[in-house]
Amino acid sequence: MSRRELNTSDKSDWTMNSLSSSIKSMAIASLQLAKQPFTEEELQKSSPEQVLQRMLSTNSYISTNSSLAKKHNSSHSNAALRYFEELGKGQCGTVYGLLGTTMVTKLPNSQSKVAELHADYLMHLRMQNAFREHDSDHEISVRVPKLDAWHAPSSRFWVECGLLFDANVKVNSFALVSERVFPAPLPVREALVDALLPTIIKNRKQDFLAKPENKNCLIRMYLGRRHTTKMQDRTQNLKLQNFALHVNEMEAIGLDTAHFARLMANTLAIMHWGAMVDGNDVEFVLGSSPARTKTLSSEEAEALNVWQLSEAVNIDFARRTMEMWLIDFNQCAPIQDNEASIDKLVKAFIFNDPYYPRPGQSNDRDKELWSIFSKNYLNASHKLTQSPGPDTFITRVERESKKKSIDNLF
Repeated sequence: MSRRELNTSDKSDWTMNSLSSSIKSMAIASLQLAKQPFTEEELQKSSPEQVLQRMLSTNSYISTNSSLAKKHNSSHSNAALRYFEELGKGQCGTVYGLLGTTMVTKLPNSQSKVAELHADYLMHLRMQNAFREHDSDHEISVRVPKLDAWHAPSSRFWVECGLLFDANVKVNSFALVSERVFPAPLPVREALVDALLPTIIKNRKQDFLAKPENKNCLIRMYLGRRHTTKMQDRTQNLKLQNFALHVNEMEAIGLDTAHFARLMANTLAIMHWGAMVDGNDVEFVLGSSPARTKTLSSEEAEALNVWQLSEAVNIDFARRTMEMWLIDFNQCAPIQDNEASIDKLVKAFIFNDPYYPRPGQSNDRDKELWSIFSKNYLNASHKLTQSPGPDTFITRVERESKKKSIDNLF
C-alpha cells in the first residue's frame, strides 16, 4: 500500500487530525480582508493588458476554475485527499506543498545541503521578526511567508506527515516548514502569454499553459532592467515559472512602478537595518494567495482547532489575489554596522538579479525610479538606525554603478 493510500486508513485519519499547530498558526497569520472582485463579466471584456494591469496592481481578486484550484478546494474540504506534491527544486532544497492548505515544506537535496537549509531557516526567522516589529501589517513593505518550524529527523512532524509524501521522497530528514506563495491564477497566466510572449508561443497557448513549469508561475519584478520578452527570437527556454517582468513591460501595461520601487526600498531598509541581513540573492516576486471571505480576531482563531479554523476562515482557492513577496534566504548572511558589512550590502545589491532600480541609467524614467527608491530607502533606514551606514550604502552603490558604466565604454 502506498503512502497516499495509507492516508485514507484509520491511522491516517488520526494523522491528519493531529496536524494542528503548523496549519493553525499559518491560518491565523494569513487572515485578510477580501479585495475588490474582478468579475467574470469584467474579465471577458478586458484586454490581456487590462487583466495584468488590474491583477498585478495587487488591488483585486479573481476567480479561476483551473484544475489547481479545484484540487485544492476538494482537499481543503476533505482531509483524506491531502498529500504533499512537489512544487520545485532549487540548488539547496526541494519544495513540497500540502494540498488543500497554505503549507509548504522544503527538504534538503542531500545531506551536504542541510547546513544551507538551516541557514535559510535562521535568516528567514530574522526577517520575520524584523518585519513583525517594524511593519507587521505590511503597510510599507512586501509580504514575507510565515515561517512555521524547523524539524529534525526525530521530530513528531514525520510521524504526522511522513505518509503524506510520495514513496520515493526521503522522509525522516530535516525540514523547513513555512507558508506557501501560490502561483499566478490561470487568467493571469493566459494574459501574460497574450500580452508579453512571442507570437509563436501565443499560437500554441493551450499546450504551453498545460506544461507543469508554466502552472507554477511566480513573477519576478525586474525594476532594474529593460527588455521586451515578446521580441525574443529564441523561445525554447521561455516559461512562466520564475517569469521575468521587466520595467518597460510594467510601464506598457500601466503598472505603478513607483509603488513597487517604494515597497522594495522599504523592504530592503528593514532587511538591512531591522533584521541586520545582507539580502544576498533574495527574490521579489508577485504570487497569489487564496481569498478569505471571513475574518477572525487572533483570540477567536486561537479558540478553534485546525479544522474548525479552516471552516471559519473559509479559504477559497478558486478566488485568488496577487501580492508581492520576499522569498529565498538561503544565501543571506548576518551583518554588523561596520565597513566590511557595507561591502557585503553593496555586493549583494549589485550582483543580485535586477529587482531594484539602478542608478546611472540613461533613461529618464529609470533615473526617476532610482530617485524614488533611494529616497524611500534612506527615509525608512533613518527610522531604524542613527548610523551613517544607509547613506554610505547608497553612495557606494551609485559610485560602483558609475564605475561600471565607465568600464563598459572601453
